[in-house]
Amino acid sequence: MRTDLKISGIYPHLTTYGIYSQNGGHYKTGHNECGIGAVVPWAGKLWMVNYAPHQPRGSEHKLFSIDPDLSQPMTIHPESVGGTPAGRMIHPESNQLLIAHYLIDAKGNVRVISPDDMPMRVTAIARHLVDPVNLVYYIDMEGAIWEANVHTLETKRLFKKPVPGWHGKGGYTSQGRLVVSNNGELHVGDYSDVLVGGTATDEEQRGVLAEYDGRDWRIIERRQYTEVTGPKGITGGSDGDDPIWAIGWDRRSLRLKLLDNGTWSTFLLPKAAYCNDASHGWYTEWPRIREITDGRWMMDMHGMFFDFPKTFSAKDNAGIRPIASHLRYVPDFCNWNGQLVLATDETSIQGNDLAGQPQSNLWFGSYDDLKSWGPASGYGGPWVEDSVRAETWSDPFLVDGFDRRVIHFAVGKKSDQRSDLLRASDQQPIHSIPPQLARLHRVTVVRGDWHRPAPGYSFEVDQPVTVFLAVDKRGGPELDDKWEATDLEITWGKNHADNVYSREFAAGVVTIPGNATEHTPGAFGMPHTAFVDTATGSPLNIVPRDNASIAAPEVVATDATPVTFTIEVDRQGDGRWTSMQTVAVPGGGYVADELPEDFQAVWLRLKTDRDCIATAFLHQTTASYADGDAKQNRDLFAGLAEVGDSDVVGGLVYAAKRNRNLRVVTSPEKAYEFTKAQFEFESVQPESELTERLQVEPEFTVDRASVVLKSGGFTLRLPKGESGFDQPFASGWPRASREVESERHLANIHGTFYEVPLITNGSPPAFHLMRPISSHSKQITDFCSWNGLLVLAGIRKSAKNDGHIFTDTDKQVGLWFGGIDDLWKLGKPIGRGGPWLDSDVQADVPSDPYLMRGYDQKSLEISHRSSEPVTITVQVDIDGNGLWVDYWEFKVAPGQTVQHAFPTAFSACWVRGVSDHDTTATMMLDYK
Repeated sequence: MRTDLKISGIYPHLTTYGIYSQNGGHYKTGHNECGIGAVVPWAGKLWMVNYAPHQPRGSEHKLFSIDPDLSQPMTIHPESVGGTPAGRMIHPESNQLLIAHYLIDAKGNVRVISPDDMPMRVTAIARHLVDPVNLVYYIDMEGAIWEANVHTLETKRLFKKPVPGWHGKGGYTSQGRLVVSNNGELHVGDYSDVLVGGTATDEEQRGVLAEYDGRDWRIIERRQYTEVTGPKGITGGSDGDDPIWAIGWDRRSLRLKLLDNGTWSTFLLPKAAYCNDASHGWYTEWPRIREITDGRWMMDMHGMFFDFPKTFSAKDNAGIRPIASHLRYVPDFCNWNGQLVLATDETSIQGNDLAGQPQSNLWFGSYDDLKSWGPASGYGGPWVEDSVRAETWSDPFLVDGFDRRVIHFAVGKKSDQRSDLLRASDQQPIHSIPPQLARLHRVTVVRGDWHRPAPGYSFEVDQPVTVFLAVDKRGGPELDDKWEATDLEITWGKNHADNVYSREFAAGVVTIPGNATEHTPGAFGMPHTAFVDTATGSPLNIVPRDNASIAAPEVVATDATPVTFTIEVDRQGDGRWTSMQTVAVPGGGYVADELPEDFQAVWLRLKTDRDCIATAFLHQTTASYADGDAKQNRDLFAGLAEVGDSDVVGGLVYAAKRNRNLRVVTSPEKAYEFTKAQFEFESVQPESELTERLQVEPEFTVDRASVVLKSGGFTLRLPKGESGFDQPFASGWPRASREVESERHLANIHGTFYEVPLITNGSPPAFHLMRPISSHSKQITDFCSWNGLLVLAGIRKSAKNDGHIFTDTDKQVGLWFGGIDDLWKLGKPIGRGGPWLDSDVQADVPSDPYLMRGYDQKSLEISHRSSEPVTITVQVDIDGNGLWVDYWEFKVAPGQTVQHAFPTAFSACWVRGVSDHDTTATMMLDYK
């Protein structure tokens, strides 16, 4: 086994896997993930555990320790019991590291609490309220709270599930209370076990942040939360009055809760990425706030590293600043022997059939290395189409540390749909929905046990209504013939869809039937969802029955009265607010307000002068991209073939299932394994099954205007790169989209890499929330993760082994290896394209959306072929979820080409055009 290799901060020999009993093969169920849940320096070594997806009673996952001499193989401890752990705590009084089910003393001796005695997924360990010298709290992902004696290892379950939520996360003790978090809202289990709270009453209620004072439980907030910690960090809490910090999110922004002197307050921060947002919480493991060097703390959340001050409190809340965004999925991090160490959840095979077995590794580097990763750009705000009361301040929103800032102000409801709509009260996100249904009241029920028929329900209405009923297509459920089929369709979940029926009802009780149709033996379809419309448009009162819940559409402000937004800033982070400016927005209108380049403040807050539906959403971006030596960055990728090269060594790649090797298919007749042990190529017999699995089909098309991408029932458009990407390479179409980091996609489309979130394993990625990483001119045929490394296929035949390129000239095969966040250095995102290029355009019909998020210098040109003037309205989507506003009206004379350079600070997610006449039009954008 080679232990001398270090590639982009990664030691391949330190890779962890899910299965250890089958000589490197992966043929055991329940082990389809192996993220590294916790890394802690202790007893002169680095200790870590990896985790299975759902194994409270143990698995083949292990406890590991790593010697300071990183060239040595890591130790896999025989005491290992596996499971799904990420909890860790250093217990000062007993001088032990508690990590997962293990207790490790100062000499490195390991004891184990058997999962038979404490069956749980250890997600956090916290200091005890009553007897902290002897006892600790263990927090279960299912929501249970256990107590254990760190000396005798005696255990006791204190609570089965005291608060609602699914996918428990953090736990920490201070100010006389235990605070716990939960970041999912799916199967809550039996609500009779829950001591406070209950089912979600609206789509905003997801997960929980809750506290326990030794007698009673109290819900702080029904939102998705992960980390809970404080200045004592990994010691699990304080017996005194230290602050408590908790991080979470909602559909608008990140949420940072602070408990200081017994009072909770809220601060908001931007999101760099949207890979964590799914309501079930699975795709956000354990983002942390923890110390990385003496006096320096760091926070990781939603694809961004932030500096985080240990002094963060109500009176001193300065110091949170973005460091860089990243692609790596990081469950934990620490400082060890002068290096920053990042754990990873890398290659999962849950819904991912392009990898044979799960595997994850560590990254070793420095704090300064992070600054050469992704741009410090983030998006979010206090309000997104929210009902706002006059003269009421928003929570503070972070503006410190960004270079360019624009605030999008809008009044009234702009979007036809939101991506956070759920098909049932508790689960299954809706991906596409007709606008006429999205605007209606929606009534449904909790899914419940899918092994049983889905329940029916009823509700009362105070006037005649039309009910549109969404019916799960699977199994072909039949309705009473009074329901009439429509041509509408809703898509949701994992490639599932509904037929939609309609029926008229008089005022009174409306009864919705259950769904007793099996789509496979023992599996029943979803409950029906009712969308309720009135003939008159007058206010509708709905009273749900039979455990049904109602989601009401927002009331749209229709008057033309302007709304004045007042902006205040806290310039020092000391709670002293000063007035900055006011912004007047027409009723139902929109204004983009760019903050000055010399603007300096820590926090910003807003209020309106009248009740309204308001949006205040910030795009904050960086002036630099992939800092570092340009030549060094070029050299890093020099061995990759250019798009026009003919002397190319391509191939398709696959992390093997039968062993730890990387499988490489260069043609139907030639296959190789690149070995884990020696990092060399071995010829093997081709396998038709693998070749078929890796077969690439084109996932996008190209027209004269742009790249065309079909996703979720919508057509999206992306910038073009070099013309060589219009056609397949000599070896065939290159791979366009693939899961590389666990539960998120990497896409390589027409010369640009993108990060693309997932909503549900196995379902199409959420391309509407994509962000560009880098643009290039390389002939990359395939890519994957393997042994903690990013692997790129498509190198020049003349490329030499250089620490990133590994070749075998005799076998005529080679690959590039690096780290996932090396991709930021490949090239700044650029491209040209647009929604129209001499295109036939219908009046008042919006064009397809064209990507704008993540690009720097942006310019626009518009023209048409009509003999009369035409007005083209350029619209932008503020948040990526269809919140469209009118950016500008361009009146274009015949024969004229209007050119427009977007302001330096301006940023939006998508852009489109709307013409006021039928015409042939061009609307093209340059991103430089």
